[in-house]
Amino acid sequence: MMKRVVWATDFSDNSRYVGGFLKAVSRKEETEVLLLHVFPDIVGMYGPFIPQTPNVVSTWESARERAEVALKNWLREWEMEGLNVQAKLVVGTPKEEIVREALRFKADWIAVGTRGLSGIKGFLVGSLAKALLHDSPIPVLTVRFPHVKMERILVPVDLSSATEKVIKYLPKLRSLGEITLYHAVVIDFYMEREEKEEWKEKILKEMPRIDGVKTVVDIAYHRHLDVSEVIVKYAERNRYDLILITSHGRTGIEKVIFGSVAEGVITKSHVPVLTLNLRTLSPAILE
Repeated sequence: MMKRVVWATDFSDNSRYVGGFLKAVSRKEETEVLLLHVFPDIVGMYGPFIPQTPNVVSTWESARERAEVALKNWLREWEMEGLNVQAKLVVGTPKEEIVREALRFKADWIAVGTRGLSGIKGFLVGSLAKALLHDSPIPVLTVRFPHVKMERILVPVDLSSATEKVIKYLPKLRSLGEITLYHAVVIDFYMEREEKEEWKEKILKEMPRIDGVKTVVDIAYHRHLDVSEVIVKYAERNRYDLILITSHGRTGIEKVIFGSVAEGVITKSHVPVLTLNLRTLSPAILE
């Protein structure tokens, strides 16, 4: 089975890390990559009230030409690294153009580098990764640090209806490595070891049973009940190479109340994260 990936690049180091990880993926499954750079239109770069004088236009055109040169250089570099890659530059708004090109390319994933911004800085600066997380009909792969191995996949589940959809997606990952279904029960009080074991056994009976897929129940203490941090620490401590997580696509006050485990994982994880937004996910992805 061919895996098709749109790799959205801004030529940063974080974006470069995506290429290293996609090389690891391509060693496990034939992979075709579209290296995509979205250059802002002139209004997007200067604002609608900037007079479009020859000076402004020439500056914009010069910047676009530099971006085209950089894209060609990256294409040559990653071809030499062994990736099956083609390149394309489009002009427009990044999120909209990336999704449009991914649908046109019939991509399995959209891949982006992320700096893991959080707090007020993340709020002010914004994040293309988070924008795609909220609206993409295609799974979004985020890579924050260099990672060049693809052997083990951690799939956190909460035994809700979302788990059923994740299970439908797992066959698309089987060729990439060993899969573990992971359920974290996060507590902020002391529990005896015997109590933990009894609780684990009860939950394990509810966990889905899939041939060739491991199941783990983890009773973890965290005084802030931060599920995302527990997931990330487990993945890093046990040397997983990919976290597959679902997002319910909450926004506004609902997000403030419930938080977002997926965004927390993306922000904190040193391990690449593949996110399925269940609100916007194309049904064809699960077929």
